[in-house]
Amino acid sequence: MESMSKPVTPAAPESWSIRTTDADVAVLTIPGALERSRTFDVDVQLHVRLPAVEKKSELGLSLEVDGSRQWSRTMAGSTPGDVDTLEYHCRLVLEPGRDCRLRARAALRNCSLVSLCLSAVEHRAAISSQ
Repeated sequence: MESMSKPVTPAAPESWSIRTTDADVAVLTIPGALERSRTFDVDVQLHVRLPAVEKKSELGLSLEVDGSRQWSRTMAGSTPGDVDTLEYHCRLVLEPGRDCRLRARAALRNCSLVSLCLSAVEHRAAISSQ
């Protein structure tokens, strides 16, 4: 008789997020887990409203991981009177017992903040039982 592996469904993956509409900084602290390493998909999204008149607008976004800059970009606004977006995605591995502090910062010139969103969702590979 042949034996087949069945995927084991672990507890739900961890998910951490913050969304702000009135601050140019969003901070998340992911607490350490003593028993295992974890991998997170980190997403940061900046949404801004550009002025209706032709005015030189810029939007900037940076992500820090434990106080060190991971990524930064500034770009010119391209759609007057509309919403513009800047996004970044990365994968982060946390060793057992290690907390992690994520900080997203928006830098705006001649545009207004609609929202700044920062999220970290645990990425899990399929686990098989034998």
